[in-house]
Amino acid sequence: MSEIIKYIVNDKYNGKTVEQLSRGELHISAKLFKRLKLNGRLKINGVVCRSIDILKKDDVFTADISEFEKSDIEPNFIPLDILYEDNEILVVNKPPFMSVHPSMGNYKTTLANAVMYHFMQSGDLRVFRAVNRLDKNTSGICVIAKTQYVHSLLSKQIQSGEFKRRYLAVVHGKTADKSGVIDLPIKRECESIIKRVVSEDGKRAVTHFNVLKENEKFSVLDIVLMTGRTHQIRVHFSHIGNPLFGDFLYCKENDDELINRQALHAYTIKFLHPVTLKELSFTAKLPDDMVRLLKKLSLME
Repeated sequence: MSEIIKYIVNDKYNGKTVEQLSRGELHISAKLFKRLKLNGRLKINGVVCRSIDILKKDDVFTADISEFEKSDIEPNFIPLDILYEDNEILVVNKPPFMSVHPSMGNYKTTLANAVMYHFMQSGDLRVFRAVNRLDKNTSGICVIAKTQYVHSLLSKQIQSGEFKRRYLAVVHGKTADKSGVIDLPIKRECESIIKRVVSEDGKRAVTHFNVLKENEKFSVLDIVLMTGRTHQIRVHFSHIGNPLFGDFLYCKENDDELINRQALHAYTIKFLHPVTLKELSFTAKLPDDMVRLLKKLSLME
């Protein structure tokens, strides 16, 4: 599928270079710009151009951002709960117990396999590009970009805070405050491939939270991620003494008869559409296992 960015040069970019327009107004990442240039995909009035070529008012600049790569992910039919789709993005509600990406020993039953099958059925030549990532046992909303260009635009929104992610979690105990901010750096635990820890020499991680409901033993939290470190929510709340219910990696007190995963669901995502700049908002209802848990813990009627 051919996808073209088209820009008619105005006074602002009259006399500017192709690179200045591409990296500025069009927000093409350095990596993608280099690939477009090397593959002759940048043109002025239909003629392949260089990064240093000067633009004139009313020139028609185009960048062909069609996929360069072929995916090595095997398409596999797995039903998808699609919340939204257009030419630029796909938004799905990921169930628990599904990995986002293939890994050793699991090459066929991931979200990536399901999405690649969906793309194949739609006749799209795509590469799987998840914008936000969820742990295997975390349920909720995932946004998939259909091109490298769109992925880079949405990644910038994550960095700027315009891409807003809200989670609902059940934790052990009562938090010290009804709302707050956890601003503690996280790094990989020494000699562990999976586990993360709070550490002064880690990368900054910021988590906002509000208590929605609580009793003497458990709390329901509304959580907003300001950064996206691996296991961020799980690590932060374990560190402050309120580990997630069902989190067998970071919490010793669990009852797998109530739920056999961490009680964490990405229920709302808001961001600006990368092309139209219209604000989009999506909500995914709580999965059945979390509903049952809340009722069992007397946190839902």
